[in-house]
Amino acid sequence: MRRELAIALRARATWLVAALGALLVGHGFVLATDLYSASSRSALSSLLQTREMDPLAGVVRPTLGGVDFVLSLLGPVLAARTLSIEKERRTYGALCLAVGSSWRVILQKTFASALAMATLLAAPLLLFGLFRGFGGHVDPIETAVALTGVLLHLTLVTAMAVAAAAWTRTFAQAVTLGILASVTSWAIDAADGFAALAWLGGASAWSIEQRLLPFQRGIIALGSVCWLVLGTVIALGIAIVGGSFARTRQKLLASAIILGVFVPTLGAVGTIRRGFDWSEERRASLPPGAVLALRAIPEPIAIDVFLDRDDSRRRQVESDALAKLVLARPDLTIRTPLDENSNVAEAGRSSQYGRLVVHVGSAVRETRSTSRRELTTLILEAAGRPLPDWRQLTYPGFPFVIDGARRRWLGWFAYICVPLGLAVLGFTLTRRRAIR
Repeated sequence: MRRELAIALRARATWLVAALGALLVGHGFVLATDLYSASSRSALSSLLQTREMDPLAGVVRPTLGGVDFVLSLLGPVLAARTLSIEKERRTYGALCLAVGSSWRVILQKTFASALAMATLLAAPLLLFGLFRGFGGHVDPIETAVALTGVLLHLTLVTAMAVAAAAWTRTFAQAVTLGILASVTSWAIDAADGFAALAWLGGASAWSIEQRLLPFQRGIIALGSVCWLVLGTVIALGIAIVGGSFARTRQKLLASAIILGVFVPTLGAVGTIRRGFDWSEERRASLPPGAVLALRAIPEPIAIDVFLDRDDSRRRQVESDALAKLVLARPDLTIRTPLDENSNVAEAGRSSQYGRLVVHVGSAVRETRSTSRRELTTLILEAAGRPLPDWRQLTYPGFPFVIDGARRRWLGWFAYICVPLGLAVLGFTLTRRRAIR
């Protein structure tokens, strides 16, 4: 392992990528804090607006979004290098003979690559520490949940890049294949909000970004955890097969068996909707009384949403009311009938457009409101139950204005200190010592 760690961590490419990634993440962090400060200035004069100042959504999530971007585009450069360099130097076969098996070499390379990828996490951790040191609020638990999603993403990208390196002959081919997988995921994400790309909508279950969304809201989603972990296992299996010395036909057959067995399982675990709200004051969930009342309803619950993909109200109700209802009732069925028609036009919307139809057993209720309280009330009313206590722990909000000298220090730290520090550390670790 010392040799593998030396290849991964004592390479200048590793630290150059880490420094470039820190610069990109730092830029996103500075933009996020500037926007958060601008919103906080107006929020300080209004108690209601103060409660909407959420550092997780305003600072942590945009910063970690930059980390995910860097992992997708620059991560394959780090992860594929440790194995590809052996193939380009034609030392891979000798290494496998020295270790005793190809699969052990693959696993060691994967571990070393993951540690090299972990250098990309230095920037957000330092920046969050500085933000808190300047007086900003960062809840440790919900931030740890968000970082858990980034770690799962990191391991998946590492496994996919090593698999690409195992099946290709050169470093350039492996990196290209790894980045192609990331771009494909973004193409799938693009279909989520546009009717013109509705033909890609069925592929949304295979989007990596969609699996990371719950973590960015402070929610541990079992389906996302299982999907990301199983995806990593599948990629490692493909890498071990590709790195073996069997004939090409045998390797292709073994890979087909792995995909045929585990990919349907991957699709199945992705449908698990059970989640745990670890956000501060449990603000990602409905009030506790409403959650208990909804879980006590024995009948099945379904909601038909008559809004098309391009409607901003649909995004709002999906990210707020429906997401909270699913946390309370994972068995909730959500149907979008208009998605079946790919030619929905603004001018062709009938008077029935915009309805949300609630089904509880055989009872039906209807509304045009996207309010979470309205939908919960209709569900309980259809079930013949009273509306419970709607009181919830009040999230105070944490407006924070950073300006003057602190803002200048923040910019220097994000744009200069962190990237330059990583570059200097890399130069120190990788410099060649003179032989006496």
